[in-house]
Amino acid sequence: MKEIHAPILGLWGVKIDVVIVFVAFAFASIALCTRIEPGLEQRIVLPRDSYLQGYFNNVSEYLKIGPPLYFVVKNYNYSSESRDTNKLCSISQCDSNSLLNEIARASTVPESSYIAKPAASWLDDFLVWMSPEAFGCCRKFTNGSYCPPDDQPPCCLPGQGSCALDGVCRDCTTCFLHSDWHNNRPSTEQFIEKLPWFLNALPSADCSKGGHGAYTSSLDLNDYENGVIRASEFRTYHTPLNKQIDFVNAMRAAREFSSRISDSLKIDIFPYAMFYIFFEQYMDIWKTTLVNVVIALGAVFTVSLIITCSLWSSAIILLVLAMVVVDLMGVMAILNIQLNAISVVNLVMSIGIAIEFCVHIIYAFLASTGDRENRMREALSSQSPSLWFLFGITITKLIGVIVLRFAKSEVFVVHKSTLSTISIRYASNGF
Repeated sequence: MKEIHAPILGLWGVKIDVVIVFVAFAFASIALCTRIEPGLEQRIVLPRDSYLQGYFNNVSEYLKIGPPLYFVVKNYNYSSESRDTNKLCSISQCDSNSLLNEIARASTVPESSYIAKPAASWLDDFLVWMSPEAFGCCRKFTNGSYCPPDDQPPCCLPGQGSCALDGVCRDCTTCFLHSDWHNNRPSTEQFIEKLPWFLNALPSADCSKGGHGAYTSSLDLNDYENGVIRASEFRTYHTPLNKQIDFVNAMRAAREFSSRISDSLKIDIFPYAMFYIFFEQYMDIWKTTLVNVVIALGAVFTVSLIITCSLWSSAIILLVLAMVVVDLMGVMAILNIQLNAISVVNLVMSIGIAIEFCVHIIYAFLASTGDRENRMREALSSQSPSLWFLFGITITKLIGVIVLRFAKSEVFVVHKSTLSTISIRYASNGF
């Protein structure tokens, strides 16, 4: 080491070349970091011969509809004095910027909104079902009880006097006349009375707007008689989502859409889909990564400063470790390794491993005497046993992770690639 390694590194040309190579690799890695996608592909956590591999491949290739997406409206005030109904619906006399109109507009640009189609609206169907013009829908007997459509016989028991011989209801009239509504909207009392009718009405050829089945679980009717529905949903679908980044972007787009509409309409709206709970972690995975890496680097810097009592030496260690982390992320981008909890753990772990490959040189340099050139040569010479020891550690780690290459699960192969990169990169940094 003293006769070969130190003299070669002491040459000005070699020094410049080493700095250029490491800095260039760091800048290239910074550029590559922007290509890292968050997520964890489902297929890589399964054995290669798992039957689910074919299932996920078929879903990705052939499934042409995305997961259901629900826009949940909280505390919808349906009273006559409130304008919430017009802020939500999409039929006649509804606001042009209503929730359902905005969802329909968003579905025209599915590549950015990730919304595939306009939403199914219980509110629109309910208002149409109650409308005086829908003769076959909201009907009542002369005693005020609910009268089903004619194509749903029998509507009563024989001998009750309100059924024809074929079971078709008679003596039924529409629930409302045009004069019963105000501004083409039902009153609060009418809304309260007819909503349970609508939710129990079966759809049929005579009246397809019945809400039973389609909207039975779409509303929270607890204490709805007070004029406020605590929660109700409007159902649409995401576009087909094939990659992890598609799920993350779809969730982010739905949240941004809901936030914008909530601010515009002054109504509390939030999106929900079944997969959101699993992809919540990826919404701020970059922030999580940055925070954990900064904490680890800060801890190393603090300990180095306490031990060496040298601000410059601690800063150099910090810079080297930061460059190594950035380089590792660049390799992740090249190998298409996604950013997830496993990757974050590996990045933080890599900082601890990197200390073994650089701190001994810094400490030996500080303990040496003479000018910088002599101190560098003395540090490299005195640390030759440590370097060979670290070389042995590197070889041991590489041999250990090579075994992972033969694992059936792809996630271990990815983990092997990360560990190999850590070992090789840190060995080059230490030597």
